[in-house]
Amino acid sequence: MEAFYILIGLLVLTIYWSFRGLIGLFQRHNPIVIILYIIFLFPIAYIHMLFLGIFGSSKKQIIIKKAKEKAEFETLVENEKIKLK
Repeated sequence: MEAFYILIGLLVLTIYWSFRGLIGLFQRHNPIVIILYIIFLFPIAYIHMLFLGIFGSSKKQIIIKKAKEKAEFETLVENEKIKLK
């Protein structure tokens, strides 16, 4: 009976991580491409979703990274404007 609970726990974690990875894929890529990817390459797509769910960045981390990149870009643009004057 104890093994049954462990199996159920692992199944729930796997489903959670896969769903989280699926959301990550839809946030990063075109939805039509993701749907075709899942239909035609399901085993690879499922493993990809699982890895993204376990090891992928959270939405907050992605937003912070994009904000830092945008700030760096704006700084470079301002520096170039100063150099051109």
